[in-house]
Amino acid sequence: MSAAERRDRVERGLVAALQIVGRPVERHTMAERMQRYGVPGVSLAVVDDGEISWAAGYGVTTPGGPAVHATTLFQAASISKAVAAVAVLSLVEHGTLDLDTDVNAYLRSWRLPDSAHTADRPVTLRALLSHTAGTSVPGFPGYPVGRPVPTVPELLSGASAANTPAVESFAPPGTVVQYSGGGSTIVQQLLVDVTGRDFLSLMADLVLRPFDMVDSAYEQPLSPARSSRAAVAHDAMGSPVPGGFHVYPELQAAGLWTTAVDLARWVIGVQRILGGATGGPISPSTAREMVVPVGDSPFGLGPELGGEGALRRFGHSGGNEGFRSQVDGLVELPVGAAMLTNADAGTTLCAEIRRAVANEYGWGDLGPDPIAVVDVPDDVLRSYAGRYRGPFDRPMKLEFADGELFSPAPYGRRRMLPLAPTTFLDEETGATLEVVVDQGRVQRVAVLVDGNELMSFEPVEAQA
Repeated sequence: MSAAERRDRVERGLVAALQIVGRPVERHTMAERMQRYGVPGVSLAVVDDGEISWAAGYGVTTPGGPAVHATTLFQAASISKAVAAVAVLSLVEHGTLDLDTDVNAYLRSWRLPDSAHTADRPVTLRALLSHTAGTSVPGFPGYPVGRPVPTVPELLSGASAANTPAVESFAPPGTVVQYSGGGSTIVQQLLVDVTGRDFLSLMADLVLRPFDMVDSAYEQPLSPARSSRAAVAHDAMGSPVPGGFHVYPELQAAGLWTTAVDLARWVIGVQRILGGATGGPISPSTAREMVVPVGDSPFGLGPELGGEGALRRFGHSGGNEGFRSQVDGLVELPVGAAMLTNADAGTTLCAEIRRAVANEYGWGDLGPDPIAVVDVPDDVLRSYAGRYRGPFDRPMKLEFADGELFSPAPYGRRRMLPLAPTTFLDEETGATLEVVVDQGRVQRVAVLVDGNELMSFEPVEAQA
């Protein structure tokens, strides 16, 4: 089958995240799902047999704007962590850094505050890269264009213009798995302190140029020369983000601007090294260590991991203000994909594209088993409806109508499927919502991913 035929099958093979027992599977086109989720633009590149088999852009950078291409720039968000990890490991191989040394032995511009949690076991690069360090601050909202932006030491300290709290230890390293963008930002400052170089040029030399990622840069804010090639971020209501995007000084955690083609080149570069190629930024043995889980973490030394046996995967997802993304490569097979979107609703779209690619190129089944829903009385569902507020004042609204609990969106209802009287699955993202009730009143709604609490929302307005 030709690449063009396989591309057509992917573009027509998008399937909803969750399937319900007893209901037939429906397949959708890329255009249909972009319209459904209010995503203006998508860029996609597919790796097959160790090469970019095909790449394409869909939609526009913003309504009324230029068309999206496979080389349109998007914010990669947390994919930045996985790409930058190669540079960190390159410095480890050269003896500049050690994975198991106390990070405070390297830090100069800022130090992780001493804590009872680290008295017997220090925070190390190994722990920070795998999110097992017990450090705080899961993610960052970024800074609107034109607003003051703190230095990295200031944001690590929660000082000055920082819009997130100080990064600190909350548990002994190795005892918890807690995703920590704050920990990744510690790594960023450590690299700058040790090398005496700016992060942008360091990443260019250690990972971007070696992997031929010619259009990518850890550049925040984006320079005017690059801005003309960039997609515009769009919020959950489909409106352009003022200024076009947010600025992320947390470069290692969220600061990479890239293209689908360049991310596919990163996948290919890592896969070739895993296959034994030498002369790259890291050795085959280090690459293999990078894609082995650290303890109970779903992360290796940077990448997020999944799959089993011959279908093991490495990659990462990403979510900045108005941008959502996903990159995957198989460890033992030369296949993978990179996808970038310019809307908050792109999370769900990326998941559907990812499953379509996986199905076509033999990654294994990435979708969960079909679920069986339960009946919950209308008065119970109605009691959960209202407005909620989460981290960074992020709003969430739940409504009840026609026997369903759902979150309204510009494209229609996003249903919450009941697994139990207080447990629901978001039909589009696959996240679990756990409603915590005390004496008949909702105290909070916890959002769980893979059984771990990602964030929680407290009620601010009950539905009448």
